Amino acid sequence: MNPIYDSIGHGYTATRAADSRISHRLEHLLALEPGAHLLDIGAGTGNYSCELAKAGYEVTALEPSEIMREQGKQHPKLSWESGYAEKLPFDDNSFDGVMMTLCMHHFSDWKQALREAIRVTAKGPIVILSFDAESPPPFWLIDYFPSFLENDKEQFPKLSEMAVFIEEELSRDLEIQAFPLPRDLKDHFLAAGWSRPEIYLDPAYRAGISSFSITEQSQVERGLKELEADLSSGEWVRRYGSILETTELDVGYVFLRIR
Repeated sequence: MNPIYDSIGHGYTATRAADSRISHRLEHLLALEPGAHLLDIGAGTGNYSCELAKAGYEVTALEPSEIMREQGKQHPKLSWESGYAEKLPFDDNSFDGVMMTLCMHHFSDWKQALREAIRVTAKGPIVILSFDAESPPPFWLIDYFPSFLENDKEQFPKLSEMAVFIEEELSRDLEIQAFPLPRDLKDHFLAAGWSRPEIYLDPAYRAGISSFSITEQSQVERGLKELEADLSSGEWVRRYGSILETTELDVGYVFLRIR
């Protein structure tokens, strides 16, 4: 797992917060009784670790970045560990379930990470929030930053490849559920601002999103200038304004449930 947030994670909590709709979906898909011991792999600052702890679960948050752990949420039912998804520092069958939220694209070996997750959970559920970079629905932001999708295709595991690996090599079942983004999403990851295009012009907003940091900055600046010009001229509304009539938008985020 690549601890990229050691370099870009300062101030992460300014824009990234737990959204209750994500927390509730995680809890629903885990389908475990309160008191169960959960492992949150790639926990970041523990936004969702803390929410599940508040719901009554015993949660261990695993995060390789010291910068992120230093900003980590605290709760009596939440403990923190340093480590990598590909080599979990836990014994076999240590947990009742595992969750991962938007972290698989940072793994150096997602297959090994899944093997490890299964090792420490025995037959418990593994719930993942990820992104379908293989065949995502069209999204206007990519018109301004086309390399974002190119990067995602390189970094995120293909769902078709995951399905084969999980079902044939790991002998587990995989369920995939789309997660359309509400317009008032509180967790400001890349596509969360789909109905508020002006928010991408804010450096503080962009600072919590890895896509803006790993992309060639000349490309980022070019896209920002184009977006700002289109917002000023009304071109953005002409081209994309119809989406403002919707309350949620499917841009390719998915929940994966492995049993």
